[in-house]
Amino acid sequence: MNKIILKLAFRESGMFIVPVILLLIGYVLFKHNPLRYVDSIVTLFAVLLGSFLAWRSFADYGNVRAFLFSRSYSPERFFLVRWLFGLGTIITTGFILAAIIGFGIRQSVQELLFANGWFPMIRFEELHVLICYSFGSLLAYHTTLYFMLTNRFRPPVRLYGLALWLRRMLTVVLILYGVGIGGYIAILVHEISKGGLPLSEISNWFLFFGVPALLQILIAPWFGIYCYKNQEIES
Repeated sequence: MNKIILKLAFRESGMFIVPVILLLIGYVLFKHNPLRYVDSIVTLFAVLLGSFLAWRSFADYGNVRAFLFSRSYSPERFFLVRWLFGLGTIITTGFILAAIIGFGIRQSVQELLFANGWFPMIRFEELHVLICYSFGSLLAYHTTLYFMLTNRFRPPVRLYGLALWLRRMLTVVLILYGVGIGGYIAILVHEISKGGLPLSEISNWFLFFGVPALLQILIAPWFGIYCYKNQEIES
């Protein structure tokens, strides 16, 4: 039964995530300059991978949803297998990137094709790029998953009075937080371009992005199962 759900998830998302993974691997292999803590292209591919996994795996457009939820598997299993497919894809891709860098595959390509003088000095230092990959893909995956579930599986809620104003205030706070995070990233990129990243900044990096990513992983199963069990399915 799990195999059927996994096949469905891959069939829906494969045409989107496979090109992204291949482009990400190609970029890691052939980028001439060293891979640093924050790499904008790696982060972009990570965000695309996480977003496509959640968007395509949980879409169920048209009348497909009514058919899927009429099958014999429980809503809990249906969600968890889908969720683990996306999480496993992100983790597996991360291990592939780690193997390419750590086992010297990238080093061999760089020395053979470009006579890159950075190697072997920076070989293991480049593993730091997995930080921005992990945070980018996990945050994008679970954030997109949240909007997919709330948009498709929960009825719209009309807010009035105090609840409406609280919702507006929360939206403003989130926007300001996003702007602040964007500015902080810009500062980090500027500092890295100057040749380094202080240890204190690395700690802040984990605080701003690592903690939310971990919390999302812990909350996602509870939230997803709740939505799957309390949704209304079209007849």
